[in-house]
Amino acid sequence: GSVAGRVVDPSGSAVAQARVSIIQRSTEVQRSATTNGSGQYEFAALPPGEYVVTAHAAGVGSSERKPTRIEAGKTTDQDLTLELSRIATQVQVTATGLTQTVDEQSKAIDILDAQQLDRRAEYSVSEALRTVSGLRVSQLGGPGSFVRVQTRGLRSTDTSFLVDGFRFRDAASPQGDATAFISDLLLANTDRVEVLRGSGSSLYGTHATGGVVNIITDQGGGALRGDISAEGGGLGLFRGTARMSGGAFHDRLRFAGGFTYLNVTRGVDGDDRARNTTGHGFVLWQLSPATTLSGRVLIADTYAGLNDSPFALQNLPASQLVQGIPGITFAPAPNDPDQRRAGGQANIMATLLHNWSARASSRISYSGVFTSRDNRDGPVGVRFEPSVTNSNKFDGRIDTVQARTDVQADRRHQLTFGYEFEREAFDNLSTDENPNPADRTNARLRIDQSSHAGFAQAQGRYLNGRLQILLSGRLQHYLLNRPDFSGNSPLYQTVPIEAPPGARTGDASASYTIARTSTKIRAHAGNGFRAPALYERFGSSFFFGSFSAYGDPRLRPERVLALDGGFDQYFAQSRVKLSGTYFYTRVQDSIIFDFSGAIEPSTDPYGRFGGYSNSKGGLARGIEISIEANPVRSLTVQSSYTYTNALDRASQYLNGLLRSPRIPNHMFSLVASQRIGKRIDVTFDLAATNKYLVPFSGRAFEFDGPVKGDIAASWTKPVGDRHSLRLFTRIENVFNRRFYEEGFPTPRANAVGGMKWLF
Repeated sequence: GSVAGRVVDPSGSAVAQARVSIIQRSTEVQRSATTNGSGQYEFAALPPGEYVVTAHAAGVGSSERKPTRIEAGKTTDQDLTLELSRIATQVQVTATGLTQTVDEQSKAIDILDAQQLDRRAEYSVSEALRTVSGLRVSQLGGPGSFVRVQTRGLRSTDTSFLVDGFRFRDAASPQGDATAFISDLLLANTDRVEVLRGSGSSLYGTHATGGVVNIITDQGGGALRGDISAEGGGLGLFRGTARMSGGAFHDRLRFAGGFTYLNVTRGVDGDDRARNTTGHGFVLWQLSPATTLSGRVLIADTYAGLNDSPFALQNLPASQLVQGIPGITFAPAPNDPDQRRAGGQANIMATLLHNWSARASSRISYSGVFTSRDNRDGPVGVRFEPSVTNSNKFDGRIDTVQARTDVQADRRHQLTFGYEFEREAFDNLSTDENPNPADRTNARLRIDQSSHAGFAQAQGRYLNGRLQILLSGRLQHYLLNRPDFSGNSPLYQTVPIEAPPGARTGDASASYTIARTSTKIRAHAGNGFRAPALYERFGSSFFFGSFSAYGDPRLRPERVLALDGGFDQYFAQSRVKLSGTYFYTRVQDSIIFDFSGAIEPSTDPYGRFGGYSNSKGGLARGIEISIEANPVRSLTVQSSYTYTNALDRASQYLNGLLRSPRIPNHMFSLVASQRIGKRIDVTFDLAATNKYLVPFSGRAFEFDGPVKGDIAASWTKPVGDRHSLRLFTRIENVFNRRFYEEGFPTPRANAVGGMKWLF
């Protein structure tokens, strides 16, 4: 079937160059088109089923979402009217794994689309996330340095990262999550970033206990389009980007590709070099009107110079709060010229999708995540430096095969059920360059485990769609192979091992819309889990050639219970949206890295004096308030405030404080975009927090929270009908604030400028 129509403004005049998107509800397959000079668009060769059609034009407005049913061999007419200053109706897939508009979803979710990120001139996923309500993003230095993303007062391990709906994590990292690679995620051909706040384990498995960040890449289709850009400036930064997408053979072939290169030659202290080369490619071939085969690859090669960790200065009280004053109470991250990290990742996916009818579809997908980190350090530096250069290399691999079927039982009920197999492998090689071969370190640990999972979901729409109810569940079972040790580190070689316990997770959410007052009330509850990582169970470390056991093969999974409820209220003919959410999250069981002395070498079966162990967990609760407004056609304002009270059940400080580390009580964000005339765009964004605590050698240090404001401006000159030239600049930390993230210095005010050619 096909759908065709015309896009007009409120006066009925045709809107040329409007972007029209159509997404199939059950498969999330998206196609895009641009209207011609008469405002007309068309999508052909569509499988039968239910779709959502939307349109948007910069400087004009957005249309309401239009549910559309496509029938085989027929053309459906669907005209779209853009409403001036209306808040754009966005489409998301993360909350349910199915296509929904934000108005339909019953969970707390935010969407950062490519147009917004382009106006902000952002180039990394971590910077894009700074303004999302409920998220605490901290980067320990400049570009390329370590990044944490924490959701609703929980730890960074409680936020799961996805690429196109599949887990992206490092099997070889200490917690088996994505944190080691978040700083490497650049916005290379990204269509949008969806952020789910609240438990998502019933859909996405391990680590999705506090929230989910889903990076949706460009799926191509439509007329050929793209851009080429270059920029440079402060911190010795240079970035070049090239992107292209389109379709051929009446969109039976759809493709997209992107490449970006980032090079930072100076960084914060003049010696914080960083490089990142990222590439993306996507291709989809429509084998028949009902069957498609698609593939996607996302690769990155990175390098970063590292500094030593900050440390507490002497003679500080252990029982009091210590104010973080650089050079007085702590030494901020001394430069380490020969410490560096080389990394690489490859994320590939292939999907075969078949529509059995307008009401049923099945797909089988493969996802492969390959990660590599090589941490090297030499004798040059300030403190605790090795006598010879050493290398600690971590390689991870995760293979996932998923089979899933979606059935629309009737107009009210949508059912999903499927099976997932996952295999993860961990390979750690530790070496050094000791001139004496007899004392040289050469130790290796290889281990892999697999899991089987079954999942199901039921979605119901009642009372003409005003009441939405969603139920989902997941069962997961693990199998573990015996570790393979070689070299001079035979730890855990003879101890009995068992696979982690299985997991049973469930999720329920509901929303009710009061059409008369444009009010939606929603609630969400679910439990989540995080399986202990392979490193947490079998990991070790060496220092000056001496190995220490850290892992505990007996670890239990982390378990979390999460609840939230809130409202979305529209005012002024949908020009203003006010949202509020109360959340409560309880970590019932957790895994900590314990060097408090509670682990006794004489009684520990592995002879450890410190390492990973199970702990009591904690809780986090608070409120999120956000507002989005389009007071006039040319101005968009988004702002949020989050209050969080996060407490641990076991203190991480010598003075017994229970306040969770790194979590401020108050967070505020603001994004304001102003179009001036037809060619100039100016965007200001701000992320600010109050003070927070960090443990330094057990002492509770209090640091001032960051207040970071950025401003971006661009001027666009059309060149012919399909080309344009854009000049742009971005000033980061425009207030020139000096702040230390957990004791690491961060960049002060710096600016870049660049040029982009769009076609």
